Amino acid sequence: MNMKLIGVSAGVLALLGVICVVSIPVFFSDSHTPDCGQSNQIGGVKSAGAANLTYTASVPFPPTPAEVILYRVLEPEITTELVSSMAEKIGLKGTVRESYDQMLLSDEPHSLEVHMKSGRVALIDIPRWMNPNDKDLPESLPSDDEAIQIATQYLEETGLMPPDAILCGVAHPQIVEYNEDGEVIGIAFEDVQVSYSRTIDGRPVVGSKLTAEIGGGGDILNVYKLWRDYAPEKEIAVITPQEAFEELKATGLAVDGKGPTAVITGIELGYYEAPAMDEPTYLVPVYIFRGEVRDETGGTAFVRYIPASPDLGRVSRR
Repeated sequence: MNMKLIGVSAGVLALLGVICVVSIPVFFSDSHTPDCGQSNQIGGVKSAGAANLTYTASVPFPPTPAEVILYRVLEPEITTELVSSMAEKIGLKGTVRESYDQMLLSDEPHSLEVHMKSGRVALIDIPRWMNPNDKDLPESLPSDDEAIQIATQYLEETGLMPPDAILCGVAHPQIVEYNEDGEVIGIAFEDVQVSYSRTIDGRPVVGSKLTAEIGGGGDILNVYKLWRDYAPEKEIAVITPQEAFEELKATGLAVDGKGPTAVITGIELGYYEAPAMDEPTYLVPVYIFRGEVRDETGGTAFVRYIPASPDLGRVSRR
């Protein structure tokens, strides 16, 4: 019987190539719900499907201030000594080497990478993470509550837990086996991914990311951290959520099909942290639109960020 692995890629793809995974998330609620997801639409480039969409808002426009604080991104000081100290806390040995814009340390089976311009940290158990094996299977995993405890304790003990981190969700990335008829016949890999987010002035910071993935026996398979430091610079004016909604309609969403409806189910003012390989000057104030594109066949969820300050221009696309 022929088998194949399909799904959606996740994790540090630049290190391991395209990996097939299906992720089943569980999110936590609070008086404020931190952002655990990633946007599939950012900025202001007109999409081909925009003209076919009808936009509606199922939630009221939130009250927002006329000005917010603009925060400047602080460039990290990543040195060989810093990465060596980090590795020692994690329990790794080896020589730190520089490659392009990263500091690297290998101690089989683990790899540690620290991006020098953004401070992004990636720790990977290379043979096991996102690879089919006999250790990381559903029956060998800790419960979600146990995984949260393991992840939190590990990040705190290794110095990787930021003081402003907020637990925001648990997911179960999987590599699923299908037969030639498209039927699920098994799971070749699964772990428990514990995610954390942060806020500034009570507002979510989208783009900031901290995850720890727990495999069979409670082992740490992967840690990913993008969490730039910042400092206040000045107050700047922001547009209203109504104006941001008009910008969303003008720039549109990338969708297939004709005549669907985009229903906005959440609107929030927050900040945007750029991807690790970018060199941003600021944490950009943005309006975060969550919703669903609906047609007769069903709905597709989306998250879209619209820059909230014309003075800063458009946010670059991921």
